Amino acid sequence: MPRWTASPSARRLFWPAVGALMGALSVFEWSVDDFTGRDWPLLVPGLLVAALVALCRWLSATAPVLGILTVLVNLAGGAPGPGGAQLVGMGLLVGHALAVLPPRRGVVSAGVSGALAAVLGAAFAPNPWEAVFYLLVVGASAAVGALVAQSRQRAARMQLLAARLAEQQEAVAAAATTAERARIAREVHDSVAHAVSVMVLQMGGLRRLLPDHPEAQEVLLGLERLGRDSVDEMRRVVGILREQRDGAPAPRPSLSRLDAVLDELRTAGMPVELTVTGEPVELPQLVDVSAVRVVQEALSNVVRHAGAAATRVEVRYEPGAVTVTVTDDGRPRVPAPPPTGAGGHGQLHMRERVAVAGGRLEVGPVRGGGYRVRATFPVAVPSTPAGAVA
Repeated sequence: MPRWTASPSARRLFWPAVGALMGALSVFEWSVDDFTGRDWPLLVPGLLVAALVALCRWLSATAPVLGILTVLVNLAGGAPGPGGAQLVGMGLLVGHALAVLPPRRGVVSAGVSGALAAVLGAAFAPNPWEAVFYLLVVGASAAVGALVAQSRQRAARMQLLAARLAEQQEAVAAAATTAERARIAREVHDSVAHAVSVMVLQMGGLRRLLPDHPEAQEVLLGLERLGRDSVDEMRRVVGILREQRDGAPAPRPSLSRLDAVLDELRTAGMPVELTVTGEPVELPQLVDVSAVRVVQEALSNVVRHAGAAATRVEVRYEPGAVTVTVTDDGRPRVPAPPPTGAGGHGQLHMRERVAVAGGRLEVGPVRGGGYRVRATFPVAVPSTPAGAVA
């Protein structure tokens, strides 16, 4: 789904625009309110709070306290308390402080504001219950600000995890490519080296049958050396492909270690449930790696497009097949990260990976909301049971 992302200039102008709106509402409220006789105690404090809202991007910690202190202007002028627009602005200032400041500074700013509101309401307001009302406004605004801060933190963690999942997917793809190249190289070496070795032996036998033809023997001897050099060169190439260039090899991706992949998402606040049914078996490497790759790509898509919605990962072992299913409920827990460019090729890569392993892939929305990715891989020869999946 397309998402609107504000430009940096638009973000800079957001709070000044909100402040201007609050100022306009204060003027309108003052012009239609007959309770105070349209006197300055209702207008001036509202305009002060509107100015603080416009500047709150630069005065995040002090603006809530100054906003609460404007109530003194109301009370000094004989007004019973702040106006409606003024109260809304005060709440915005408290919520903004908790949303954007570090946790400790935000709590201090909101706490000082709440204490001032309680003191002003109890000591100066005509009705002592004004203190409770002020505390309710400050408390509700602080709760909303705290929720916004938590959502922003989770969104940042999800972006980081999405990048890490993408790196893991690239590493899995690179490992699979390297393994396939090594396998092809070994097959070429086994077939071609055998044929060349037979040719060398036959040329050696032919050379011994021509003792009276030194020129022919010289040619055959050169061909023998060329054949042996070619076999040695192929062995060197295969050896290079087999070498581990980065030290100890990383553990091969496996469904038996799938919980380790999911734990990172759970730590960041994404609800992920893993269900394993059937008797786990030792899978062929191609099927095992491909299944993990499909799960990682599907989880990465949930983070990028569904805002870390609650997700269920199912692994089902059946006679002759293994099925992995990733289903999200379609209800974002955090704002989805902004798009970083053109659409990716996640589904195409999953289809290619599953097709190489001889399986089938099903993707699509779920009735009632959410999305499902299901891949089924054939397991031709069941092997011995593996350890239980953690």
